Amino acid sequence: MAQQAMYEQMVFPTRFMWGYGGKQVHLCGSFTNWLETVPMAPEPAPNGGSVFAVVCNLPPGYHQYKFIVDGEWRHDENQAFIQDPLGNVNNWLFVKKPGSGGEATGQGIPIPQARQSGHDGGMDWIGSSMNNMQIKRDSEGHLKGGDQGTSAMGVKGVKGGGGQDASRARVLEFLQRHTAYELIPESAKVVVLDTKLPVRKAFHACYEQGITAAPLWDEHQQEFVGMLSTGDFIDIVQSLGPSLTAPIGDEELDKATIASMREERAAESGVRPGPLVSVRPEDSLHLVSLTLLQGRLAMAPVLSYGPQVPRGATPSATPASSKEAGLGDARGGAGTMGAGPYAGVPQLLHLTNLAEVLACLVRHFRGVPSALPLFSQPIGALPIGTWTASLGGFRGSQRQPGGGGNPAAGVDGRDPSSAMAAAAAASPVPALLPIKAITPNSTVAEAFRLMPGCGALPVVDETGRLVDVYARSDVILLAANNTYRRVSLSEFTVGQALAAAAATPEAQAAAAGLPVPPVMPAAAGPRAHTCTRADTLRAVVEALSLPGVRRLVIVDAQTQRVEGVVSLSDVVSFLLPS
Repeated sequence: MAQQAMYEQMVFPTRFMWGYGGKQVHLCGSFTNWLETVPMAPEPAPNGGSVFAVVCNLPPGYHQYKFIVDGEWRHDENQAFIQDPLGNVNNWLFVKKPGSGGEATGQGIPIPQARQSGHDGGMDWIGSSMNNMQIKRDSEGHLKGGDQGTSAMGVKGVKGGGGQDASRARVLEFLQRHTAYELIPESAKVVVLDTKLPVRKAFHACYEQGITAAPLWDEHQQEFVGMLSTGDFIDIVQSLGPSLTAPIGDEELDKATIASMREERAAESGVRPGPLVSVRPEDSLHLVSLTLLQGRLAMAPVLSYGPQVPRGATPSATPASSKEAGLGDARGGAGTMGAGPYAGVPQLLHLTNLAEVLACLVRHFRGVPSALPLFSQPIGALPIGTWTASLGGFRGSQRQPGGGGNPAAGVDGRDPSSAMAAAAAASPVPALLPIKAITPNSTVAEAFRLMPGCGALPVVDETGRLVDVYARSDVILLAANNTYRRVSLSEFTVGQALAAAAATPEAQAAAAGLPVPPVMPAAAGPRAHTCTRADTLRAVVEALSLPGVRRLVIVDAQTQRVEGVVSLSDVVSFLLPS
C-alpha cells in the first residue's frame, strides 16, 4: 500500500510527437486544463525527415490531448482517439503505474508534498518541463477536483466540482487574465459630441455616422462628462412633448443643446449627473464586464490618460474633418489612436461592450469546446433570460451583477413585483409577461413607455408569433428622417416605424432631405435574431458575440410563438460567479 501511494504521488515523462508537417506545433490537453499550450520542437526523424516532439511529466491515469498546427486544431489519426457527443475528436493515452499490467516509460518523478495551510485545501503548485508552465494538483498528483475554496483553474472564489462550476471557473480565469487592450481594434473610428451641440444636430450626426451612442465632451471642464444615446432621445422627445400628441418642431430642438438638456434634467430630478463610467485599456475583461453589468450600460468608453488637452481642442479629434457638427474622429492603429497633437488626458480609444468580451471568449475556447461542458447544455435548461410566466418568468439571480439582467430590476426605484404589476397594466400583450412585447398596431409612444429596463421589444401578432423587434437602436431613425416633427408619436404605429426602418438608406435620406450616410445604419441588418429552447448555450454565446446582436428572442420551433428573451447581460451575468 505504501508503494502504491508513492506511485500515485509521481509523474512520469511522456513523449508526444507530431510528424505530419507544419511550421509551428503546440500541444494542449486535459493535463493543461485545455488552457495552456506547450510548444513542440522540431527534431530529426529516423526516416530522414523531421518531427515535432516534446516530453511532458504526467501523473498516472487517462489524458486527452490535441495538437495545434499553424493555428489549426489537429488530432493524430494514427494514435488512439475518441469522439465526444458534440463531434469533437481528441487523442487519448493512459499513463500506467508500475505493476499495473505495464511499465510507464521513464522513471517516476516524486511530487512534492503539499502544504496544509490557508485556503489551499492541501494544494500545491508543481513545476513541469512544459516551458515553465505550472499545473495545480492535489496531494495525490491528480488535477484539482473536489469542492475546495479554490477553483480548478486556481481562481479564488469559485468552487470546483461540477461541470457548471468548472466552466465558470475557466471563464473567470480567462476574463481575469486578459485586458481591454484586446478589445481595441487595429483601425477604427471614434466619434465625440460636444455638449454645446444642438440636440437635433447631435442625433442627425449619429445617424450620418452610423452610431447609436457617443461620448460627450465638455470643453469648459476639459473632460468627458457622459454619453448621448437613443435613450436620451426618448427622454428629450418626452420632455419637449409630454403628451406626445403634437409634432415637435425644429425650433424647439434647435433651442435645446445637449448641455442645456442635461441641466434641465438635473434641475427637475434634483440630482446632478454622475461622472462618466469608463474603463481603461489595462483593466481586465472581468472588470470591464462588471462595469457594464453593474451600471446596466450598453457600452463604455475605453479611456487612456496623459498630458492635458489645450482649450478649444477636442481630444482624439481632427478638427477640420467635422468642425460644423462638433464631431471628432480618430483613425489609426491601436497604439496611435487619438495620439495626434493632443495625446492627453483623457484620450478616447474605443467604445466597448459585452459582445466584444464574448467574442474574445469564443475565439479563445473555439478549438477546445470540451473545456466548457456547461456550454453544451440547452438554453432552456439553464437559469438564464426572461421567459413567459408558464416557463418560469425571470430566471436569473438578483445576486448576480446588475440584477442578473432582470428587466424589472431598478426600474423607477420599484421592486420587481410592483414593476411587474405596472407592466401588466400597460402591456399590449399581457399573455407574454414578464416579457415586454408590443404589436404592430401599438404606437411608438406606447413603445417608449415600455422600454425602460429593456433594450428591445418583440413585436408579435395576435397569436403571440414573432413578427419583428423594435429596439432602442431603431429610435435613432426617428431623428434621422425627422419623423418626430412630421407626425404625432401617439398616432405613429410601430408597424409604420418598422416599415421606415426597412427602407434603404438612400430612401430614408431622401425622405428626410439629408445626404446619404457614409455607412450603413445599425438597424439595417437582420432585425429579429432568434433561437429555440433546444439550442445550446454555446450557440447562444456565439450568436450574441456577433456585432449588432444584443439579444435573442426564444421562439417555439414549430409555431414561432415567443417563449423568452435572452440578452448579452443575461448570459454574462450567468457566467460570472454570483
